[in-house]
Amino acid sequence: MATLLKTATLALMLALVSGCARYAATDYDSSAGFDRYSTYQFAKRGGEDAVQGLDAARIERALEKALAGDGFTRADSDPDVLVRYRIEDEVRTESRGPSVGFGFGFGRSPFTFGMAHSPVQTREIREGQLVVEMVDPTIEQIVWEGRARRNLSESQDREDRTRLIDRVIEAMFEQYPPQP
Repeated sequence: MATLLKTATLALMLALVSGCARYAATDYDSSAGFDRYSTYQFAKRGGEDAVQGLDAARIERALEKALAGDGFTRADSDPDVLVRYRIEDEVRTESRGPSVGFGFGFGRSPFTFGMAHSPVQTREIREGQLVVEMVDPTIEQIVWEGRARRNLSESQDREDRTRLIDRVIEAMFEQYPPQP
């Protein structure tokens, strides 16, 4: 009994620790020298994105915290990397069915048999994917990229949205700097 309890506790702790990491994936340029990157600046936005929204401010605060934790400092000019982010909308299709059911039972006659089926059901689900990129301005190339997919909903309050964004970005930067 004690062994079963220890095993269950360990499994639960592993699930909690790795819970955020499964939502984040990173990629990087293996030829980039990540040890020489120590300063950053957020890339300038233009067009419709020129005015910063509330979630964009939350993303930038979470990125500042994650980058500081990895030894980066914010630069006013000539940064080692430019950090840019965006939310990409994705639409995925989920389908269910067809399904068929059989049943036996009792009715007017001593024994009855029935069959039912349902048609294929499909629905489109909109999801957002947060993409964070580090760009080396000297070579004008992306050297590191993080992607995470979690659902922000309109019904979430301010604190829940902030916590979710913090967890997603923290999960991305758990894998920084990349270990070849």
